[in-house]
Amino acid sequence: MDQTRTPLYDALRKFADWGPTPFFIPSHKMGEAVHPDFLSFLGENVFKLDLSEVRWTDDLHSPSASIREAQELAADAWGAERSFFLVNGTTGGVVAAVCSVCGEGDRVIVPRNAHTSTVYGLVISGAKPVYVMPEIDNERGLVCGFSPETLQRVFKEYPDAKAVVTVSPTFQGIVSDIASLSEIAHRQGAVFIADEAHGNHVYFNDRLPLGALELGADIVCQSIHKMSGSFTQSSILQIGQGGVGCIDIDKLRANLKMVQSTSPSYLLMASIDAARSYIATQGEALLDSALDAIEKARESIAALEGIDVLGSEIKGGFSVFDYEPTRLVLSAKGLGLTGSDLFKLLREEYDIECDFADPNWCYCLAGLGTTAAHAEALTSALTEIAKEHRALKQPLVSDESYLEAKPLLPPVPPLRMTPREAWFADKEAVPFEEARGRISAELVVPYPPGIPILCPGEIITGEVHEFLSEQKKKGLRLHCAAGDGLETLKVVK
Repeated sequence: MDQTRTPLYDALRKFADWGPTPFFIPSHKMGEAVHPDFLSFLGENVFKLDLSEVRWTDDLHSPSASIREAQELAADAWGAERSFFLVNGTTGGVVAAVCSVCGEGDRVIVPRNAHTSTVYGLVISGAKPVYVMPEIDNERGLVCGFSPETLQRVFKEYPDAKAVVTVSPTFQGIVSDIASLSEIAHRQGAVFIADEAHGNHVYFNDRLPLGALELGADIVCQSIHKMSGSFTQSSILQIGQGGVGCIDIDKLRANLKMVQSTSPSYLLMASIDAARSYIATQGEALLDSALDAIEKARESIAALEGIDVLGSEIKGGFSVFDYEPTRLVLSAKGLGLTGSDLFKLLREEYDIECDFADPNWCYCLAGLGTTAAHAEALTSALTEIAKEHRALKQPLVSDESYLEAKPLLPPVPPLRMTPREAWFADKEAVPFEEARGRISAELVVPYPPGIPILCPGEIITGEVHEFLSEQKKKGLRLHCAAGDGLETLKVVK
């Protein structure tokens, strides 16, 4: 298809140029009533395109014109059979995907580093998870790949599992063997769902790993805003070439309606349309430029004493099949600094804002817009940091215990109820110190690393309780119903 076309964006422009008398929502009426400073900074055209279902703009939940054309172009660009625009992020897509292939009591194989949206899909669908721990590199402090051998063992125990969920590439850039995993799932008659939030750009440059749609995935959920240039919160759910035969598309559409607004943002959808055209026609050159800058920086940073940067050297171990390089994942343990310390130094001393950090790593996510100047600024800052901290000859670490290799995650606790049963059960809030041995009725997710430590329906084991107690003492954020402090925990009554 002609990837230079942008039918949805063009429809919005056409409506804005028409300029009708606006008796439709939103109430700012194409920019007539907006805070003056906000209007001055953003410009009036943003508000002229902030539209609803009006002339030419089509209907997300029943597309027949511009949105339908835009989705067909997206499917063609990524090599999918069908594409569905998402205005509630990849979160909404993952929830809808799980609900569309699994029902009450059906088993779903889920790696423990899956996004929390997978758990919410289990809550809504009533499906029963079979949690699998991915490979762990405790020395590096990395959650690594999903092993095909592990998946085969799990299927021997649970041959009736209806679906398999994967996360690849991960936030750190780790790619699992998607081709083997999808083949194993299909041999068992299971649907293969890939969370590709951090990898939707790989289809547009041969220097990057192959994407899940190219490797047999049936449903792929992609955060276009993360890696392909659209506005934040805009994503796509893609149906793979083999997915149409095993997925009830009408059911999927219904589930997408359930998890998305009936007043979708046309700014978000138009940004998907424009970003798709841009990456499909210019992505190879844009990514070449970004990759050249990133790889030059990676080489320079790797030569610094006391600082490590992840790269292709991790391939082959811990089920790491490949590495996706459009990120610079940094460790300064050799300087006596945690990832969080390095993050803070870069922000406060060098005006470099990284994406986030955990005790082991500082994450600098690059992308289409990464320039040589960006990469050089980071390299220069790290060179100064390495020089200054070597001269100090003593660690300035905020927590020296994180400089030692140690188990990164506790064992997966036993499941006593399905996530749905626990979520809707009578529950009570108990002091965290008294929660040991009870059945959790909520998710507890430390940030960092953002991996669920406790899911609804699981026993709060001694190992989990001890792990979370340590996180509390260190002052790390623990996302749960009562807030980040984890003073209380919701358990089944």
